[in-house]
Amino acid sequence: MTQPSLNRRLTTLDATFLYFEKPDQPMHIGGSMLYEGHVSRDDLARLLLERLHRLPRYRQKVVFPPFSLAHPTWEDDPDFDVANHIEVVALPPPADDRVLAEVGGRAYSGMLDRRHPLWKLILLHGRPDGHTVMVWKIHHAMIDGVSGVDLTMVLHDVTPDPEPPSAPAAPWQPRPLPDPITLLQNAVRDRLTEAAQGFTDSAFGLLRPGTISDRARQLAGAVNTALPSLIQPAPSTPFNAPLSTERRFAWRALPFADVRAIRSALGGTVNDVVLTILSGALGRYLRARGRATEGLELRAMCPVSMRRDDERGALGNLVSVMIAPLYVGIADPVERLAAERSAMERLKAQDQAGGLYSLQQFLNGIPAAWQAFAGQLTVPQTLFNTVSTNVPGPQIPLYLGGHRLLDWVPLGICSTGVGLFVAILSYDRRLTFGLTFDPTLIPDGWALAQCLGESFVELRDAAERAAPAAFTGVAAPDTGATSRRQEVAP
Repeated sequence: MTQPSLNRRLTTLDATFLYFEKPDQPMHIGGSMLYEGHVSRDDLARLLLERLHRLPRYRQKVVFPPFSLAHPTWEDDPDFDVANHIEVVALPPPADDRVLAEVGGRAYSGMLDRRHPLWKLILLHGRPDGHTVMVWKIHHAMIDGVSGVDLTMVLHDVTPDPEPPSAPAAPWQPRPLPDPITLLQNAVRDRLTEAAQGFTDSAFGLLRPGTISDRARQLAGAVNTALPSLIQPAPSTPFNAPLSTERRFAWRALPFADVRAIRSALGGTVNDVVLTILSGALGRYLRARGRATEGLELRAMCPVSMRRDDERGALGNLVSVMIAPLYVGIADPVERLAAERSAMERLKAQDQAGGLYSLQQFLNGIPAAWQAFAGQLTVPQTLFNTVSTNVPGPQIPLYLGGHRLLDWVPLGICSTGVGLFVAILSYDRRLTFGLTFDPTLIPDGWALAQCLGESFVELRDAAERAAPAAFTGVAAPDTGATSRRQEVAP
C-alpha cells in the first residue's frame, strides 16, 4: 500500500498523548474565542468546508495496528461529516463571562470520540452583546501550541472582506481504510525500517566523535539540571491531587505593551516577566487560603518549541520542556523577576530543553505495545506543580468569515496530579493568561485570575518606579478584566 505524502504514522511523542489519555485526563488542547456578531452553525460549516483541503489531517482518524505492533496511523475517515465536529450550545442567563466559563468548561471536558477525526468546535450563543464564542478542542496528538496558532492562521483572514479561498484541485475522495492484514504488514515494515535506520545511525555515528561528545555534554547538562526535580518532589498544593473528569476555565488579559515595558525597565525576556506574574499570583492565591509561602518554590513544566522555521505549519508535536522554578515565596516583585530571570538563563545556558529533547528520542526504541500499556498505569507525578506555556500569536486582528476575533483565551490539559494548566498567548496587543483547572481542586478559578491582575499591577508599578522612561506612551493599567469580553467583578 503506497504511503501518501502526508506523514501517516504517529511519532512516539504524538502517540504518547493517545496512550496516556484517560476519562479523567483527556489529552486535547484548545481555546475559547470571542467573535464579533452572530456566527451560525451553517456559517461555520461552510467556512470549514471551504478550507479543509488545506488541512487534510482534519479528515483523518487514528487507526491502531493489530497487537499494537507499531504506533497508530492517520487514515482518511470514509464517513467524514463536518456536522460531527460542530455543536451549538445556548448560554443561560445572564450569559456573562462566568456563565461562559462554566458552560464552556463543561463543553471542553470529556474525551474526543476516536471514531472520528480528533477535533470539535462548540458555538456558544446567547450573549447579551450578540457576539459568539467558539470553544475548540483538538487532540494533542495532532498539534502542539505553535502548530495550533498556525492552524488558526489557515482558518482566519487578516481582513474582514478577503478574496475567496482557492478551491481544491479536485473534490476530496477518502482513501479506503486498510484491512487488518495491511495494517499489520505496514507496521512490520515500518518497525524494520526504523530498526535499520537506528542501527545505521549508531554505526556511522561512531565515525563522528565530535557529534557524540556534543550530545553527551547536552545530555549530561539536562540530567544535572533536572536532577534536583527528580530527587526532591515538588511541594504539595491544593491543585496537586487526583483529578475528576470536570474542567473549567478562567482568564486574565493584560496589555502586551505594559509587559514589554516591564521587560525593558527591569531586563529579562517576556517569558521571565510572565513567570514572575504567575508566581506572584500563585503566592497571593495560596496565602489567601491560609498556606504559608515563605521560602516556597513551586515548579512549572514549560514546553519549549523545537520547530525550525521551515517546519512552521507542520502538524504534530515538536517540543521539549524545561522545569522552571516559581518563586512564590519572594514578595518583592523586582526581586522575584531577578530570581526568575537568573534561573531561566541558567537553564538555557545548560540547554536543558535540548538535552531533554535528546533524551526523549530514546523512547523511539521502546515497543509501541509497552508504551501503550505504560500509558494506562496511574503513576504519581511529583516533578512539577503546574504547566505554563507561552505561545506568540499574531499581533493584528483576525477575521472568521468577516467576524472579527475579539479575544482568544488559550486552554490546556490537566494531567495526573496537576489540576491547573496556565496557557499564555499574545494576540492583537494583549497577553492572555488562560487558566484550565479541575473545579474540585480549584473551586474559585476567578479568584486566581484576579490574583494574576494584582500581581501584574504590582510588578508594573515597581518597574515604572525603577524606569519611568520605559512606560512613556503606555496607558495606565486596568486592574479589572482588560479583555474586550464583559467585565468580571473581582
